[in-house]
Amino acid sequence: ADVLPVFREFARLRERLVPYLVEQAAAGIAVGLPLMRPLWFGYPRDAAAWDHPYEYLLGDDLLVCPVTEPAAEIWKCHVPDGDWVDVWSGAEVTGPSAVDRPVPLTIVPVWCRAQAWPRLRHTFGARPAR
Repeated sequence: ADVLPVFREFARLRERLVPYLVEQAAAGIAVGLPLMRPLWFGYPRDAAAWDHPYEYLLGDDLLVCPVTEPAAEIWKCHVPDGDWVDVWSGAEVTGPSAVDRPVPLTIVPVWCRAQAWPRLRHTFGARPAR
């Protein structure tokens, strides 16, 4: 597979995320929280959060579920309590919930808190459902 175009898109996404990352880093410093937090850090009483050690919160509003196996087509993710939006498809999920997410090479599963979605949706752009 030609990964250069995929990398290019993720590099562009990272640049679009910079304002959010700066905002969240400053907020975290103010209260002593890291920018990247394991899922169980924010949801210590959620037993399923402990079963997904690679998932993390990126700031207060983004949940990232890294795909760690080559050629995976479906990835099991845990979405914690609250209302979340899949940033790629716009699908809404109410947690806690187990989600089997299709993961083509162009997708890293990411959810945004529903309350933050109106201000962050432009970061991820209008993308077709996947």
